Amino acid sequence: MNRTSLRKTKAALHAELTRSRDSLRVSGQPKIYYLSYLLRDAVGYSVWGRLGALWSSRPIRQRNAFADVRVGSYRSDQTSKGGLGDNSDEVDSVDFCGMPIEDNADSLRFALWRLTDAKYREAVAAYHERRAHLIHYRDENAGFPSFQKGDGLRSSTRLHHTNIDTEYWDDYVRRASRALKKHTDFQNTSVSFSGRTTTKIFVSTEGSELVWQTEEYSLVASLWMLNGAGETVDMSVVRTVADLSELPSLKEFEAMTEAKVRVARELASAETTTSYSGPVLLAPIPAGLFVHEVLGHRLEGNRMLSSDEGKTFADKVGKRVTHASLDIYDDPSLRQYEGQSLVGHYPYDDEGIPSGRASLVENGVLRRLLSSRAPLRARGHRSSGHARNESFQRPISRMGNLVIESREGQPWEILKALLIDEVRKRELPFGIVLLECEGGETETESYDVQAFLGEITVARQIFPDGSERFLRGVNFVGTPLASLSNIIAVGDTQVVDNAYCSAESGTVPVSTVSPALLLSNLELQAKDSTRMTSYALPVPWA
Repeated sequence: MNRTSLRKTKAALHAELTRSRDSLRVSGQPKIYYLSYLLRDAVGYSVWGRLGALWSSRPIRQRNAFADVRVGSYRSDQTSKGGLGDNSDEVDSVDFCGMPIEDNADSLRFALWRLTDAKYREAVAAYHERRAHLIHYRDENAGFPSFQKGDGLRSSTRLHHTNIDTEYWDDYVRRASRALKKHTDFQNTSVSFSGRTTTKIFVSTEGSELVWQTEEYSLVASLWMLNGAGETVDMSVVRTVADLSELPSLKEFEAMTEAKVRVARELASAETTTSYSGPVLLAPIPAGLFVHEVLGHRLEGNRMLSSDEGKTFADKVGKRVTHASLDIYDDPSLRQYEGQSLVGHYPYDDEGIPSGRASLVENGVLRRLLSSRAPLRARGHRSSGHARNESFQRPISRMGNLVIESREGQPWEILKALLIDEVRKRELPFGIVLLECEGGETETESYDVQAFLGEITVARQIFPDGSERFLRGVNFVGTPLASLSNIIAVGDTQVVDNAYCSAESGTVPVSTVSPALLLSNLELQAKDSTRMTSYALPVPWA
């Protein structure tokens, strides 16, 4: 997006904002008291290939808008339960989120009109539904305002667009995927690249006008094979950054994929187990995932406003929840951590609030929650700037750059020695070292168990004599309060993990910075063990 395009787009946004605020009303129905538009303009490129040939390549050029239409008043509007339920893809307004990619004022205003009108109708219906609900049920948030008033901020970043050399990345993907062709024991391999710059424009009836940009670039090599028993070994090399220059060279990436091929082959013939409970050492990236799933989601403030949520830490503020040496904070204003870019960075959240550091845990004591403009108290609530959404969903408080630090960090080899000591002391046959993982999930709703799961891709058993061997077929699981209290030692080296997180408000980029963690006890459970029959023929050139 250039300056001329930005000027025209902002003019159209303001024109419809003013028109809707002043004129969109129905006799006998609540009026709009707040309206904002968040327009996303994405430009980029993606390419995917296997075995030396491109299978798809396409430019990325898209626009969509989120309209926050609120009726009633700041004190009481149509939202309930922290907005966690405002994410249905079956409401009419979802069909109107797409915006024209060309700078045509009438076309853009038409799209905004259709979106705003649909959102207004839905807001009025939700307003009456909420009041009907109160005839039968108590409001546990009675006395809390529905929405925090904003300050009407104005700011604009200097626009730029990173030039993606499409010929270079096409050739990169061809060559990187061709290099995997020789591994005929892998029945499926592929390589992909994607990158985009997203310009965000936020305007509101409070007078805000904000413009900022974010960048994301991902390089992925996927490996898939069947071992002799028909069990799948599925692994990948993933590098996600916010600075294109940080992606590895072709030579470096090929070395990374070759190393992963060797690990995958060892895992294919590794021992399996169905369950384990005992001491576990998590390498930095699995440790970051552990904290993200166990603690991070449960500190999202919007969840404290829903009667459907378990609210594990609602009464734990001011109390010790984990190892006394740990400090945990989330700071989306950070662009980098020790020289590495963070994809969870943003200067303003999706409700137009400046991002900043939220100190969650200090010396093991829980201090605060991540928050949006949905008030968590009757008076004095201030958003921490963590409200985000993917597209049509209502923004809720989400993690951005989650950082775990310790003043008592110890080297990796010391942590392994402590793990072996635990194994010997408790006379266990072995301990577990978790080296790599690939995503996780957690249950926070009150109707279900308060539990979490992490998908392990690389793990090793470590025996009392210090010997090790690969282990496969398990994921880590547990309950949050017990697991956090089981941390007994922390590493001295932090590692950045750029990834994506899915929740009620969609999938958003997040960064986690974590050291290794040693737990006195963590439970592992068996993965899905469905076995497949082997292919009748090998790959053609085998």
